[in-house]
Amino acid sequence: MVSKSKITALDRCYKSKHSITPQRMVVIDALIDQKKAISAYDLRNHLDVIGKKLNIATIYRILDFWCSLNLVHRISSINKFIFCANPNEKHTHIINCCQKCEKIVESCHKKMGIDFSGGIEDLGLQLASGSHLEVPVFCASCR
Repeated sequence: MVSKSKITALDRCYKSKHSITPQRMVVIDALIDQKKAISAYDLRNHLDVIGKKLNIATIYRILDFWCSLNLVHRISSINKFIFCANPNEKHTHIINCCQKCEKIVESCHKKMGIDFSGGIEDLGLQLASGSHLEVPVFCASCR
């Protein structure tokens, strides 16, 4: 059975008129299966174990591709990637990253009671479409 996440990825490629290559599918499948943030090098090691060898430059290009479609978040503070928990929602994704165990909890600005519109517009700015914001936190287990 094909997962809802994989259908979303395929649909996003189709609608944006991008090619769906075997390498792109291998990477997105691995990210969907991970359920946690993973570095490009750990992803390469995982792919090697399952017999899907890709060089690191290819993996980074594919991760950039999925990030450009707003299906994957790059968590800059820990240099890891995670499949978006809610890729079809139109909001600013809030990536809460535990500073100790690196657990990721994804939410949105509305659920967290954050209103970006006023302050951003007052500065003459606009949030980029599909943007996300990283918030350093400590999860319940690490407090």
